[in-house]
Amino acid sequence: MLKIYDLKERPKYIKEISILTQKEWGKKNLFQKEFNLRIKKKISQIKSNLKNFNYCKLILLEEDILIGFISIFPKDGEERQDLSPWYATMYVKKEYRGKGYSKILNDAIIAEARKRNFKKLYLKSNLENYYEKFGANYIETLKNGEKLYYIDIPTNKISIIGGSGSGKSTLATILSEELKIPAIHLDAINYNANWVEVDRNQRDLIIEAKTKEDKWIIDGNYNKTLKERLDNADLIIWLDYSSFAHLKGVLKRIIKNYNKEKAELPGCKERFNIKFIKYVISYNKKKRPEVQKLLSSYSDNKILVFKKQKDLNSWLKKFTKNENILEKLV
Repeated sequence: MLKIYDLKERPKYIKEISILTQKEWGKKNLFQKEFNLRIKKKISQIKSNLKNFNYCKLILLEEDILIGFISIFPKDGEERQDLSPWYATMYVKKEYRGKGYSKILNDAIIAEARKRNFKKLYLKSNLENYYEKFGANYIETLKNGEKLYYIDIPTNKISIIGGSGSGKSTLATILSEELKIPAIHLDAINYNANWVEVDRNQRDLIIEAKTKEDKWIIDGNYNKTLKERLDNADLIIWLDYSSFAHLKGVLKRIIKNYNKEKAELPGCKERFNIKFIKYVISYNKKKRPEVQKLLSSYSDNKILVFKKQKDLNSWLKKFTKNENILEKLV
């Protein structure tokens, strides 16, 4: 089975990747001693670079066999030091070439760049009419004869899912303000004022129409329309918290805002509803397996899973490049 991994998760392949990298792009016809020294240096460099947020190396495995790899570098070569980050070292072993693996690697690194909120990746190559098929746009020819390109990485559609009390609506609002993308709260579509539910067929038609729009951050589950949203999303954020965290989030919200109108639900005041509380407590047991099964059909690179609020907080600061972003969570 083919699968993409971050090299950090499979460090045993670092040596093999170092050897393949040296043979493909390094100096040729080296004596064995010099070759071994260069491999040792590359292994050390890769291990050190894996700690850098602007560095990433993804590997494609079939079972335990390395098929190929691809990277994001902060810098690539001496030319254009003003540009960052770089799409780099796409490599597929010779025996596996011509089978579409390069596209799998390309799609994975683009998805990874999107998760890191990179707007562009730069790349250089002496290949003719190759990276254009992956959306590369020509900029100029460098002094060394290589062509310089850029690839746009839009993050225009984000689906936020998870149990009640996990903070989906708050996260959607924060990302909407930061990314200048409209936030769509599905509860606001499902309820009119005073918690009057909209006809389900009408609700689903509205949600489906919203999903077809060019830009959105949608928070909410509503399983009947969930697959279509996930299919269309550039990025899926799953707040996969414990039942205790869900219940704590709901109760905290009720205590803080009881009988006050909810910002994302005009005309609906925060309330205590025992039926809803039971739903929150049972969500992970009854609903979570359905979500997990559905998400298993998507590439891991398209999905961000957070188990704890502190992990989400850490990602938010990196993704938005805003150290003060957590102030909006208060």
